[in-house]
Amino acid sequence: MTEKIEKRQDQQPKPDKKKARKFPKMTKKVLITACVCGGLVLGAGGIAGVAAMDGYHAQIEAAVKHEKLANKSDIKINQQAVIDQFNKKYPDKHLNEVELESDKGKYVYKVKGFDNTNEYKVKANAKDGKLISNKSEKLDQNEKEYTLDPGKAISRDEASQIAEKAAKKGSAIEWKLEQEKENQAVWEVKVKDGRTVKEVKIDAGSKKVLAVENDH
Repeated sequence: MTEKIEKRQDQQPKPDKKKARKFPKMTKKVLITACVCGGLVLGAGGIAGVAAMDGYHAQIEAAVKHEKLANKSDIKINQQAVIDQFNKKYPDKHLNEVELESDKGKYVYKVKGFDNTNEYKVKANAKDGKLISNKSEKLDQNEKEYTLDPGKAISRDEASQIAEKAAKKGSAIEWKLEQEKENQAVWEVKVKDGRTVKEVKIDAGSKKVLAVENDH
């Protein structure tokens, strides 16, 4: 009996290994296909999302570039009057920067100064001299500030003429005078020609043009 049982077990058909392997192979193919398809769908969605964001940023950039510029004839207050206003608000502070820019359709002055611990800022309307805002904040000790003496710098009008000549075309629309180094004050003048805006940097003492760059 024992011999017969053993023979029957030996005679049982062995499973076909080739057939047994077919199912795992098919599973791998299905999984790979599914992963690839899923990746393509996600990739397409990601590309579409990036494209949408790029379009949004382009619209914002276009809106900023086409913002209504202030009229230069509205600049009634001179630079020194605003500096005096700053000195009255924050006496005995070191002057560092004076800026005149177009802000929401009107020209405004921004004056910045400092002492050993704080940085001080004043913003005023260039048409009537009315104070718009003022604030102070802790001075960044890692950033070196230098004292500006506007009396040693060329005037805004002269800086405009130099900048317009360097840009070749256009009209000066915004200005900033800053003491960038201990012995160098710099005018940064933006010159607009149609949709193109160039930033011209000028040594405020020697009148030398330091750089002409497209403003982005």
